[in-house]
Amino acid sequence: MDINEPLITDWINSIAALLGVPLIIWGIIKLFIKDNSQERKIGSLESLAISQNNVTLKMTEEIQELSRQTSEFQYQSELMKESNFLIQKQIELQNEIFLYNKISKEKKLEFQRIERLSKIKPFFVYSGENSNQREFNVKLLNKGETAKNISIIQIDNELAKILPIENFKEYGNNQKLEIKGCADLSRTYYNSRQVPFVLDLMFNDIDGNKYKQTLTRDNNYKITNPKLIEN
Repeated sequence: MDINEPLITDWINSIAALLGVPLIIWGIIKLFIKDNSQERKIGSLESLAISQNNVTLKMTEEIQELSRQTSEFQYQSELMKESNFLIQKQIELQNEIFLYNKISKEKKLEFQRIERLSKIKPFFVYSGENSNQREFNVKLLNKGETAKNISIIQIDNELAKILPIENFKEYGNNQKLEIKGCADLSRTYYNSRQVPFVLDLMFNDIDGNKYKQTLTRDNNYKITNPKLIEN
């Protein structure tokens, strides 16, 4: 047999190799199809994540707006309450004048004091926030009269750090006070947009009368009416 003549085994190996080519090609096609399927799945998950994030942001905005409206309604209710109280005092004094044709000096001074406090009282309401994962920035709007000597007393703030504010500044009607802080990452896994806290906002009116309002952040913001601190 001529040594250059192909052996039967060579032909068999060649044919086997040729038969294997379609299998290789089909394997490549299956891998390509699988990769495309994975890419579509990843794309779907990304779209779902973006959609969920948009829903969360929308709900957060709605909660903030509800908190702001609640705070505004609370302020209007307090004004109505004070107005009714002053009217009641006036009626009592008028009755006393009518019945006894006189008025006690003490009651007159009491009425004048209450009327004065009502006219000069500062009153902060929640007015939104600008927060991110690193820090929070809460905005309070003064709907009353000038507030001065403002300070913050931290109450339940183990998870948050509240930055001090400039207590020499005065805030007139419709001026905004900003309270800044951040989550204490050594104590909590919350980020600054989520961390809860409670603080007392202390301030004076123009006559030096001292007030306190308590600001709470849990799922939303709540702020109490100004409470006069008697000496």
